[in-house]
Amino acid sequence: MELKTLFAVLRRRWWLIAIPTLIALLLSLPTLGQVIRPTSLYRVTVRFTAAQPPSPDAAESFEERSYIAWLGSEYAVINLAAWLRTESFAREVVAMLKADAQSISVEMVRAMIASDSVRSILTLYLTASDAALLRNVAEAAVRTLTERSNAYFPQLSGQPAQVVPLDAVEVLPLPTPIAERLAPLLRALIGVFGGVGLAFLAEYLDPTLRTRRELETLGLPILAEIPRS
Repeated sequence: MELKTLFAVLRRRWWLIAIPTLIALLLSLPTLGQVIRPTSLYRVTVRFTAAQPPSPDAAESFEERSYIAWLGSEYAVINLAAWLRTESFAREVVAMLKADAQSISVEMVRAMIASDSVRSILTLYLTASDAALLRNVAEAAVRTLTERSNAYFPQLSGQPAQVVPLDAVEVLPLPTPIAERLAPLLRALIGVFGGVGLAFLAEYLDPTLRTRRELETLGLPILAEIPRS
């Protein structure tokens, strides 16, 4: 199909292209404000080392003591990382904040927290749109982690795990994800390409003959031609 013919199809079926494009733009209107003025998000990242309290029955040799200490540290980090994502940890953070005359829901705290563990390093992530609130929650989470683990891990024999923060609580702005910024444009492009596909499908299914060349392609003789004007 020649380029001129393609443009003729697009010009003739323009409304099939416009309809899905307009629908995509209308669906994007609720999120358009996020593109023009995206919500500011902030992140706190704190890394920790952790270990169980030393056992009085530790092995005598240095090699065994060292191996057991590092193995226990890795187990402690894995279990503490899982605890950070639980409702019980969020409740402890809320209790810490209430003691400082600050009020926040358990559900909100759980939504802010994520965690990870690699070898013997525990990482706590907190994300929120309120920088001041985020700092308060992060400081309460660090205190909870260092002071309240003994209430949830019976293997600690009533003593809190030895948790040492490697980072200070620092609130940093998060960049808006590029996918979120480009989402309305991508929806509009999908609408355009979908409309173009509909236009060519409608042209393919349309049995109408419109040009002299289409008749000549079918091998039909042309007796006369009526001008457009």
